[in-house]
Amino acid sequence: MGMSEPFIQPEAASLELDNRQQQLEYLMRRFGDKVLYLAYSYLHDRYWAEDVAQEVFIRIYTNLDKFQGRSSIYTWIYHITVNLCRDQLRAQTRRQRLEPVKLQRPTWPNVEDRVLDSLQQQELWQTILNLPVIYREVIWLHYYEQLSLKDIAKILGISLPTVKIRLYRARQHLQQVLQAGEGDA
Repeated sequence: MGMSEPFIQPEAASLELDNRQQQLEYLMRRFGDKVLYLAYSYLHDRYWAEDVAQEVFIRIYTNLDKFQGRSSIYTWIYHITVNLCRDQLRAQTRRQRLEPVKLQRPTWPNVEDRVLDSLQQQELWQTILNLPVIYREVIWLHYYEQLSLKDIAKILGISLPTVKIRLYRARQHLQQVLQAGEGDA
C-alpha cells in the first residue's frame, strides 16, 4: 500500500471498537517511526517528541471516524503531527517567557535545598501512589524500572496502544494534581 492510498474508506464512519483498535495498531506500526522522527525534527528533544507522537495517535484514535479520505492517511497524520509540534513550541516559548530567571545552584546544595528537593520527591511519590492502579503500574514500570512500552505491554498483558494511552493519562493526572498543589502554596 503506497502512502498516497487512503487506509480508511470514508463510508466506514461507524467503526466498531475492535476494528478501530486494529486500525490504530496498524497505523502505529506503519507510521510510528515517521511521526517520532518528524516530531523530533521540530522539537529537538526526544521526550517531547515521544509525548507528541503519543498524542498524535491518541488524536487519530479519537478522530478515526472523521477521516474522510480526501488525502492519504499519512498526509492526515503528518498534519496532526506538525500542528501538535507547533503547539508544543508555542507552549515552550510561553513557559520560557513566564519563568523567572533561575540562578545557578551552588555545586554543593545547602541543607535547605536538599530538604526542599526531598519534599518535592516525596510529594511526587505520594501523588503517584494515589493514582489508580492501571496508571500507577505503567508509571512505575516505565520510569522506575525503565522498561520499554513494548515490554510493559507484554508484562501487563495489554496492547501497546493501551499502555501509551494509560501512560499519557497518568502524566496528565500527575500534572493536574501537582499544578493544583502549586496553586495552594
